[in-house]
Amino acid sequence: MSQFIDADDLALLASSFEAAMADAPGPSEADQAMYDLGWAELLASAPGQGTATAFSALGATGSAASLLDDVVANALGAETALESCCVFPAPHKADAPGHLHGDTVIVDGMLSARAEAAVTAVLGVGTENGVGHFAVDAGLLYGPAVNGIDPGRAYRRVVVEIPAGALEPTASEGSWESAVAGARVALAHQLLGGARWMLGEARQHAIDRAQFGRPVASFQAIRHKLADSLVQIEGAASVAGACLHDSDPMLAALAKSLAGQAARTTATHAQQVLAGIGFTAEHRFHLWLKRMLVVDTLFGSASSIPVEIGQHLLSEGTAPRLIQL
Repeated sequence: MSQFIDADDLALLASSFEAAMADAPGPSEADQAMYDLGWAELLASAPGQGTATAFSALGATGSAASLLDDVVANALGAETALESCCVFPAPHKADAPGHLHGDTVIVDGMLSARAEAAVTAVLGVGTENGVGHFAVDAGLLYGPAVNGIDPGRAYRRVVVEIPAGALEPTASEGSWESAVAGARVALAHQLLGGARWMLGEARQHAIDRAQFGRPVASFQAIRHKLADSLVQIEGAASVAGACLHDSDPMLAALAKSLAGQAARTTATHAQQVLAGIGFTAEHRFHLWLKRMLVVDTLFGSASSIPVEIGQHLLSEGTAPRLIQL
């Protein structure tokens, strides 16, 4: 049974998480620092609040910590450990990354930076009886580094074929559906944490920067862009917050989609408000922008999830009331 953590303790945890992530020079150091702070125990005892707190800090700091592996493993009922990683779905998708094809398994998905030092990997494989969860030697999955859009290399693509005999069934009791829902809620909080950071940078720049003898923040067009971003962030945050008390997969999908759209809108507006400085490597904005573009694609994106939701509603023939507004 999940524990409930009061607001003061959560605020202290958030501060500790942000400090640990900001001080860590790389993903592995950030992971170790989080484990030292009791992240694994928090995830096991209070998964909703722990995930929301940790991933909000992840987005705010721009850290490449590989906490998503722990969220997915915990939802599947597998062990959470620094020596273990998970294989995530391919970009914009949410189905299992492994597909059985005769005596081989075709893996098409994503890996976090933790895979570099991991010993084992948890792999979801689609079978005739649904999605099975297996342990596999991480070395069979991890290939040479590929330079992508994210300079932090928090995630990388993996497309390989491995022998079916390399799979070892796990005793995990969780479902792939619950893992997808948990990952989507976590990523929603990360996207919102990043969006709030981008909005804060744009707002401060608008206050400090003067044009035509007055602060840029005094121009109505600038205010509209900042306000539009804030409205989308807060709207998405209300849905993500509702997931703390309701683990419904549809609600989790909506939270991830809205958070992704809010992050993209905020990034666009912040880029315009920051103007020239926002296009340079001198300003840190580009790091958050690139990370958000990658995170948005994990476990379904702001463009793919609405299609998934629409198909589900058509098949059900009804639209549930998700949140009491």
